Amino acid sequence: MALNANEEPEVAWEGDTLGYKEVGETFSTLVKSVKDDTKVISIEAGYGRGKTFFRKHWAEHLRQQDEVVIEIDAHLSDHSGDPVLTFIGALVDALPEGETSTGKKLVENGRKYGGLALRTVLRVGLRQGAEEIFDAMTGKAVEALGESNKALKDATKEFGDGLSEAAGDLVVSQIAAERMRTEAFPAQMSALRDALTGESEEGRVIVMVDELDRCHPDYAIAFLEAMKLVFAHKGFVFCLFVNDEYLEGLAAHRFGEMKAGERYLDKFIDIRLKLPDTKEVIAGAAEELFKGLKAVKHSLPVGEGDEFTIERAARLAGELAPLSELSMRQIERVKLRVELALRCYPEQPLDYALLVWLAFRDASVFKYENGHSMKRDTMKELLPRAQLTPDVSREIGSKFQVGGIAARIGVEPDWVDEEDRKFEEARKKRGERYMAEQFASLAGLSKNTLGRLISVESSGMDDWEAICVHLAVYYLPNHEKVLNALHRNQIASEEGPDFGQV
Repeated sequence: MALNANEEPEVAWEGDTLGYKEVGETFSTLVKSVKDDTKVISIEAGYGRGKTFFRKHWAEHLRQQDEVVIEIDAHLSDHSGDPVLTFIGALVDALPEGETSTGKKLVENGRKYGGLALRTVLRVGLRQGAEEIFDAMTGKAVEALGESNKALKDATKEFGDGLSEAAGDLVVSQIAAERMRTEAFPAQMSALRDALTGESEEGRVIVMVDELDRCHPDYAIAFLEAMKLVFAHKGFVFCLFVNDEYLEGLAAHRFGEMKAGERYLDKFIDIRLKLPDTKEVIAGAAEELFKGLKAVKHSLPVGEGDEFTIERAARLAGELAPLSELSMRQIERVKLRVELALRCYPEQPLDYALLVWLAFRDASVFKYENGHSMKRDTMKELLPRAQLTPDVSREIGSKFQVGGIAARIGVEPDWVDEEDRKFEEARKKRGERYMAEQFASLAGLSKNTLGRLISVESSGMDDWEAICVHLAVYYLPNHEKVLNALHRNQIASEEGPDFGQV
């Protein structure tokens, strides 16, 4: 059973149904090769392809090999509006318990330059915040920078009376910010790295950043720029888990289209990697997604046993997902449709797998040749009971003469001869065998369950006949009604119709 992406793994690669273990081990070898420099690595995958699952398990794998790993959910820090604070906060929070020397070093280094806020100085590094620097230091520039810089301020006055004292303060302020960015801040980062790694000669800090593609566009761009321009220090490896198409779209909207052959992310990323994008990955991701239906409280399964569980419905979703050729966003909407049905009918026994099958059927587009669609035929094979429609029920009833001689035997036994009885016995055996082969899951329902599902009188009928004559009349139509009850009132996605032509 695969682990939900929202849970923290206790064992590396536990529940890995997507085949990510081998990928993670290869990526680990690469990361461990980074020693005397800094690298920014992107781990790219489309929506719903298991980036978060991979990140959590890969992080645990690296920790078990004594690597220092810091995980940042960028979306959770989006409200701060300041990626610098997000980075520094994550590093400080990861310091060993009781560590105080590093904090003292940060404070002392900050005092060298007149108590300027680190945030303000780093914004200058990003070509922002000049006015904040000026406001913080005007009138105090000489005292803040020390006697050695007094000559610098005096020199600015030699340009003439046209250069005001305020302008001189601004120049000095910029110099102060640049020195803190190039001298004090690297020292602070080294102190943090040493505190986190125990001052190991080969120690590195691996910073994993996820959910960047869920952030406000301005914050996402600022995050990338801060990471590359400010935090590029020896012994740090940044791993970004991103949907590259989304971020490239953001950059194009803000900066305009890049030249042919160029991509915005290439300016900030040294090595670009991607997670496998195979049918197996899509299947595994869809199965994990549909296991989330467990969270719907008070829903009732239509029958007993594995065939009518949420797990069975999730496995079916994993089989249908690659066959349907839907995107993960479309598959998520399929899941939402099923979930809404369960929420709206909490006290009605429902066939979870049948709901999933019907929702995928409605979302798929079928191409027909000579009246047949190979995709739809394959889908039918994955859940045979989905084919027990009222029309099929009537065909079976006619084929096996349901309600014919059987009714006469029950009502007028004196009018039935031995030949009729033998015929009836053979008919029942053929009917039971056919139902067991074609619709085994329904044929296996207990009498109590059938009694609960079939409200009309079915005395004198065998179970298979009752299923064929009474249950099949409403079984599929009722589940279609449940699915459509709220769906018809949902607003369609901007991508176009959520569901294709049946």
